Amino acid sequence: MCQSTCKPGIVIVNLAHPNWDYEEKELGQLAEIKVARCRSYDELFSLCRNADILMVGDIKHVPLTRDVLEKLPKLKLISVYGVGIDTIDLDAASELGILVANAPEYGIEDVADHTLALMLSLLRRIPMLDNELRKSGWNSIRVNINDLREKFGAFRRLSSLVIGLTGFGRIGRAVAKRLQPFGCRIIAYDPYVPDHIFQQHQVERSDFENLLACSDIILIHVMLTKETYHLLDEKAFQLMKDGAMLVNTSRGEVVDEEALIKALKSGKLLGAALDVFEKEPLPKDHPLTKMPNVILSPHIAWYSEEAMMEQKRETVLNVKEFLLGRRPPYLVKS
Repeated sequence: MCQSTCKPGIVIVNLAHPNWDYEEKELGQLAEIKVARCRSYDELFSLCRNADILMVGDIKHVPLTRDVLEKLPKLKLISVYGVGIDTIDLDAASELGILVANAPEYGIEDVADHTLALMLSLLRRIPMLDNELRKSGWNSIRVNINDLREKFGAFRRLSSLVIGLTGFGRIGRAVAKRLQPFGCRIIAYDPYVPDHIFQQHQVERSDFENLLACSDIILIHVMLTKETYHLLDEKAFQLMKDGAMLVNTSRGEVVDEEALIKALKSGKLLGAALDVFEKEPLPKDHPLTKMPNVILSPHIAWYSEEAMMEQKRETVLNVKEFLLGRRPPYLVKS
């Protein structure tokens, strides 16, 4: 009779969850589960060399390139705790017969909520006003409107603005739904979404250059791909309205941070709110941390207790279906 060591081996890599009770409950009878923290390739190969399945969280430090995948000879499935698959060489995985799946439906509401919270906080300068009031007192802000404008820029009513969504997938549509009651004009750029989706959500379709030129606030909701890397570069910032604002809750690398900092310092951009960064964790002495017209959060837009369970459910379901001989429901590459 086959002992438990005959079960397929699963390694959960770099997952920042407090426990793995759900994974054990759903998969423990079907496979041997191990949890690993891999900050280097030596650790990855040491802990995952014999894995049949990888369930991966943050693997920016150990991307699964062709060379890496070739050194994991037993690997049959990678299930990602999240949407982003930019750290996996999908072509190499396909050629090596490795399935790749993700969790595309978790956290949509949470990222949309966080985006709106950042946008409204930036628009009304909530963190800046809070900091000024605590530091310098009531009269430092309330002396007169000219002083207020000088410190924080002119305040605008949301209903008078054009909001531009860069990307109109699940999250972009959830954000548009939340914006509708405010009465602002909403435009969006996404070459992969058909016209009827824009019409269904009462959002104007735009090309990218027009969106840059027309939007008072630009919200980024795109996947990181070769096409979207530094989509917001120096040229893009030059095309924006003077005094525009930027909110990014997608991927840090979509924005050229050097160009962003330049645009913020020059006054081309009035402000930015960012949950994601080109280098994470964000260095403590990064220039963005010292800019008074920037709001920062630590790549947490996805998080709620509900979202975390959705993330687990989708990632685990991919693995469970595979182990039962069925097609993973959220397959992105085979």
